[in-house]
Amino acid sequence: MIDPNNIQKEVDQLYRLYYGKLVASLVSYFELSEINLAEDIVQDTFYAALRNWTKNGVPRQAAGWLFKVCKNKTINAIKREGAYHTRLSDHHLSPFPAQKVARLFLPHEIRDNQLRLLFATCHPALSVKAQIMLTLKTTIGFRTTEIARALHMEMDAVKKTLSRAKKRLKDQNIPFKVPYALQSKERINTVHRILYLIFNEGYSASSGVDLIRKELCLAAIRPLEALLGETKISDYDTEALYSLMLFNVARFESRIDKAGVPISLEDQDRSLWDHETIQIGIHYFNRARKKAAWSSYHYEAGIASLHCTAKHFNETPWNAILTLYEGLSAINDGALVFLNRYIALFYSGEREVAIEQVASLKGLEKNHLYFATLGKMHALQNHCEEALDFYLDALTLAKLEVEKCFIRQKITALKKLLS
Repeated sequence: MIDPNNIQKEVDQLYRLYYGKLVASLVSYFELSEINLAEDIVQDTFYAALRNWTKNGVPRQAAGWLFKVCKNKTINAIKREGAYHTRLSDHHLSPFPAQKVARLFLPHEIRDNQLRLLFATCHPALSVKAQIMLTLKTTIGFRTTEIARALHMEMDAVKKTLSRAKKRLKDQNIPFKVPYALQSKERINTVHRILYLIFNEGYSASSGVDLIRKELCLAAIRPLEALLGETKISDYDTEALYSLMLFNVARFESRIDKAGVPISLEDQDRSLWDHETIQIGIHYFNRARKKAAWSSYHYEAGIASLHCTAKHFNETPWNAILTLYEGLSAINDGALVFLNRYIALFYSGEREVAIEQVASLKGLEKNHLYFATLGKMHALQNHCEEALDFYLDALTLAKLEVEKCFIRQKITALKKLLS
């Protein structure tokens, strides 16, 4: 018997893997101004998959099924647009579009088109925020809720920004091309930020069941690897960001238990860390650190490298990590940066001072990590009643069930101590 829930899960997974590839391929045909048409075809392809597979089951070659159906829907759309609209240029309305459309889905074409779309949506005609949101939506397939969480925005604001951005691309008829000889430094900086956001959403998911969504992390790493191969546009920041991602990927297997519940850094089995990946990360970080003025990626990669190279938690060089957080906070005054800075201060020995600093921190009143951090600090200071109160606050704010489970474990342990 076909389970609709399993079908939905399979479609969601394939959506993550192939939405961006399909959209990028179609945009290369229709041009950037017709990005809505490309997205409509791809969305319709996944709706068709859900309907068909719920009845007949998932085909053995599911990806091939998607590409074939998308190709056919594209050909139908070309004919339909030709019959009822005048938006498409003459070469799109050829009576024999099948061969042209088929070429869109060749492996090397898909790769090039994804990189092309990644840069095209970072167009200077759009605001930086619009560039980020549009790329997250079209190239990677972020849902609106995930974009809102990643950028700390309201859903309605995200929808309006995306709509305006697409309209601007269409109104200005911006060409779809790969700007390999980039003149604007901001263009590559925006691409870096987009990939950073994508990776973070996968490394600490904002929705769903799993805390870690590896496919999103890999979705960020793959175009970054492609950028590293483009020497005209990649730079020290590209290498720093890549090393940061590798340091974090290397610790995937130790971050959660078999049930998907988070494991604290001090309790992680470091033998599960991928030390070969860590060494590759160190290689790229050593190249990146030659830059005179470090970016936030440099500081974060440096912090991650120190965690990765400590054989045991009690050998972590907290003073060095604190110094790096001080450098990071000088260029990034985000509340989470300061929270992590005070955590480093706590473990470097200034425990009471760190607790005071965290307690006075503003901007994280709705973030469960803030209250969980205070709970942990007070627990380590044997302030069990205070710790329990903070963990209870954290429990009310946590969104993922696995995070709630982790917090409940801490609450149970504290109640035993207090009983």
